[in-house]
Amino acid sequence: MHMISTTSGAKPVQCRLPADNEIAVVDWVNFTIGIETMGDRFLNTEDDTDENRWLSAITALDTHLEHIFGFATTSQNRTGRNFYKQSYVLGQDMGLVCIGGQRNTILIMLSGKGCAFADSGWEKRLYNFLNVIAKRPKLTRIDLAHDDFEGKNINVDWGDQQDSLGGFQCGNRAPNIEYKGNWKRPNGRGRTLNIGSRESGKYLRLYEKGRAEGDPDDNWQRAEVEFKAVDRILPFDMLLAPSEYFLASYPCFQQIAQDIQPARIETLKKNASISARTALNTIRHQYGKYINLFKQVFTPDELITLISHPDSFAFPKRLDHVSLTAMRM
Repeated sequence: MHMISTTSGAKPVQCRLPADNEIAVVDWVNFTIGIETMGDRFLNTEDDTDENRWLSAITALDTHLEHIFGFATTSQNRTGRNFYKQSYVLGQDMGLVCIGGQRNTILIMLSGKGCAFADSGWEKRLYNFLNVIAKRPKLTRIDLAHDDFEGKNINVDWGDQQDSLGGFQCGNRAPNIEYKGNWKRPNGRGRTLNIGSRESGKYLRLYEKGRAEGDPDDNWQRAEVEFKAVDRILPFDMLLAPSEYFLASYPCFQQIAQDIQPARIETLKKNASISARTALNTIRHQYGKYINLFKQVFTPDELITLISHPDSFAFPKRLDHVSLTAMRM
């Protein structure tokens, strides 16, 4: 707990400290797994209704969640979330578990509160689960956070200056920047600097955490980098080495801890687009004449069904994680 002073008296604010030799922590994580992780029988819809099958899958998943985080689902929501048909509360408002549809996947969302209250070592256990047990595992979002309780190494004014110097520029174009709070005449309520776009694969929030919590004199500054699986694959290693990926997110962050080797996440959009074109060209040149003939006999839907792989979840490794947008470029 970090203690701050407010007009109502001292206020403890929960915060998660990084491990030794680390400067960042995992502050949010979303991941998906195939429903067949709990057994191939959950892919079979002939014997049970979808609702019963989903409930049984969540019950089986709870054993894994309890082992990894120290808590499992506690109740079912009345509606689905995130385009899934059912959703469940994880722990005591520690996150969500969503199921139903979406290519027979399950979405697990661990919030910042969940990251803080999960049993120590959960990152390593989740890493092992995703690598060894889970089927079709994928990190879809992970937030990495760095706290500077005195605001000496990073602060919002430093961030504003770094933007002018190109410290957040990772390519040819400077990222979008937004200012929130009273920057012209700071009033002690906290200011925020947002870098990038929420729709992109990387987004930074740099803000005056202590002042936002109610202490106008507390200089606690926090930087949160939100990574999403947009045009990039989020490696499971991010769970074990958050500092390396945090430092590599923007050039100016590397001065925070020069003794830690940054680890970059390469974007995939260009390579994915090339791979998709190559695959389509291969199909056209090798099988295009056959397809032209079959189109005279079968409807498009019938033809797709006939020539598709019998396993609906089988995909070429080179094209795995390629977004529909990238494939249409």
